[in-house]
Amino acid sequence: MTAIDKKLQQWLAANLINPEQYQAIERFEAEHNPPRKLWVSIMLLGVAVMGLGVISLIAANWAFIPLLVKLALALIILSLVGVSIWVLDQHNHPLGFETALTGFLIGCLAMIGLISQLFHLGGQWYHALLGWGVMTLPLVLFARRLLARFLWVSISLTGLVWTLLAIPSPDIPFEVILQVLPLLGFLIAVVSYYASVFIKPLANLSASTLFWMQFSGLVALGYIDGLRTLGERNDLESYWYITILILSLMIGVGIVLNRKYALLNRVLLISCLLLLLLYYHPTLFFNGETYYNYFWSSTTTTAWWQADDIRAPLLTLIILALYAMHVGNQGLTTSFNIMTLLIGIRFIILYFQALGGLAATGFGLIISGALLIAIAWAWQQYRKRLQQWTQELSL
Repeated sequence: MTAIDKKLQQWLAANLINPEQYQAIERFEAEHNPPRKLWVSIMLLGVAVMGLGVISLIAANWAFIPLLVKLALALIILSLVGVSIWVLDQHNHPLGFETALTGFLIGCLAMIGLISQLFHLGGQWYHALLGWGVMTLPLVLFARRLLARFLWVSISLTGLVWTLLAIPSPDIPFEVILQVLPLLGFLIAVVSYYASVFIKPLANLSASTLFWMQFSGLVALGYIDGLRTLGERNDLESYWYITILILSLMIGVGIVLNRKYALLNRVLLISCLLLLLLYYHPTLFFNGETYYNYFWSSTTTTAWWQADDIRAPLLTLIILALYAMHVGNQGLTTSFNIMTLLIGIRFIILYFQALGGLAATGFGLIISGALLIAIAWAWQQYRKRLQQWTQELSL
């Protein structure tokens, strides 16, 4: 008995559906979602094993295969996958179409790497990723599911960010990667998201770009929070400030022109962006002084309200709270839950920053445990009410 059969019997027993509806749903599922048969799975396993065997044979004799044969073999395989996309589309097989399309995208990337290796073209890996993204963009616009779109957005964004990072110098210094990559990656992801919002053919990519916008934003925020909390400075070269300013202006225009945003959303998002930029400025709000040392006890004469390790968590909490209000107002429940959970986690980290020495005592452990329980309970009890409150906000 399948899962849908069990559900139907439960619904029938609970009088949620009548026998006629039961039979209608059963017929629909049988026509549109036929049960997988064992022999099909065994055949797919056999095909996979044969594929691995072919790959093993080619890999073992790779050095002895002539260059043109390698190239012809790769082109034939890629062409067969391309033909299978057309055939599966003609036979209205969406899952097979999407799988073949994803395989073709990966095959194109492998083809770029193979040609580069065979003809010793040189170049950087991120140039290959960006070139692949440009070449396969028209193809990925036909994707009907998230997998191919997410794959394309992830690889293309990686190529674009690293290509921009390498413009001043092809040999990217490691300190530049540490200083610039988190913020640059976030700003590029936001620009990509608004490009998918405003350019209609790219609309299907907005879910993937939204994921990377939020994920890279949290990475950029967590990274600079850690640096500031430790009293580190992050002084960038002037051309990076100019690049960041240009990208921020583009994002600001995107926020203002987005018709899905009310005035409240625009104010919240621009505030988040400005506060994040303030975070990355080396001297405007931070001075490199900390109030607590690594043993969680104060040994400095700096006032606590001027210390970076106090200002940083407070700034992080404000940014997270503003963004949580935005996503709550927009009805993005998952994002709202993640933001409110992160606010609780950052508050706990702040507690250990300020009173970490207490954790070495029994009394301190009791307080720490009680605080964890209280935050978890409050998050579970009040997050839905809080989201409802944010949805009712208007400006």
